[in-house]
Amino acid sequence: MFSPVVKDATIRLVLSIAVSCGWTLLQLYVQNMFLHGYLEEDVFMRQPPRYEDKNQPHYLHKLDKALYGLKQAPRAWYAHLSTKLINLGFSASKADTSLFYFNKGGVTIFVLIYVDDIIVASSTSEATTCLLHDLRTEFALKDLGVLHYFLGIEVSKIQDGILLTQDKYASDLLKRVNMASCKPVSTPLSTSEKLSAYEGVPLQSKDATWYRSIVGALQ
Repeated sequence: MFSPVVKDATIRLVLSIAVSCGWTLLQLYVQNMFLHGYLEEDVFMRQPPRYEDKNQPHYLHKLDKALYGLKQAPRAWYAHLSTKLINLGFSASKADTSLFYFNKGGVTIFVLIYVDDIIVASSTSEATTCLLHDLRTEFALKDLGVLHYFLGIEVSKIQDGILLTQDKYASDLLKRVNMASCKPVSTPLSTSEKLSAYEGVPLQSKDATWYRSIVGALQ
């Protein structure tokens, strides 16, 4: 299973370039992204409940495009989007497969892809407008305006550039685990506590899933 995810280092690098050069930073969201991917393999599915053909109830549907839940859906979506960008004159970065760049006629555009979230850094607003017009011919795009919140990071514009913080992300995570009212301490774990992999009561499946979700959010 593959899903296009831009690297953190790539995001920081492109944001740094955009701020230094005074470029525009735009955030886009692709609605129902997995429905835009075309399948390369033959994939069949049973007829959906209450939509069966009464004359042929045992027939199967052959899918031309991806659906949510298919293992091929993320890859198909990425292939469709990357093909569209390359046809528009973009080139794929060799260092990061989710970074595409355009540099021609004094115009430079970087497109960063994180599944269905997209950042567009452009040297001119006119080029960004043209890009959005071309992408909307095939994708259901939602223009979120100037970049302000991406992957849990708040982007605030200041006099000398931009400020990146995770205050909101941290606050939401504390509320999620009912720890918003806890007092801060320098060491949130007892230094005298001895942990063992062989003692204690194992977590139940529901608690284990919740624990992994919380630990995974600490990034």
